Amino acid sequence: MKFRKYEFGSKSAATTKINLLGEEHGHSIVRLGHIVTTPGTYDDDGNVITAAVKSSNYHVDVLWDGDPDPLWDAQMIWTATLGVHNFGSSSANREYISEAKVQRPDLFPDPSDPEE
Repeated sequence: MKFRKYEFGSKSAATTKINLLGEEHGHSIVRLGHIVTTPGTYDDDGNVITAAVKSSNYHVDVLWDGDPDPLWDAQMIWTATLGVHNFGSSSANREYISEAKVQRPDLFPDPSDPEE
């Protein structure tokens, strides 16, 4: 099983891609929607000071039953953390972070390197 993150230009585009997998695909799919990219700020009474900013893209996480479908590669994203969702499978989460380090090493700077 492999955990991957995806973003689509719209909910409709994500739904179309998911529907193409068929009804009996066996993968676990979580539709995250338009995730918060910048949290809002609030006063002590809970009133909004600064509204949260949401992604304009629609996000989907998939725990593939086997290897990820290569037809989804164009929508795949890599993050330095598991983000707002993970599947709770430590092996799938480890595999995702390990592959993210290979695919996007810029997201994982070496802490021993001094900043320029």
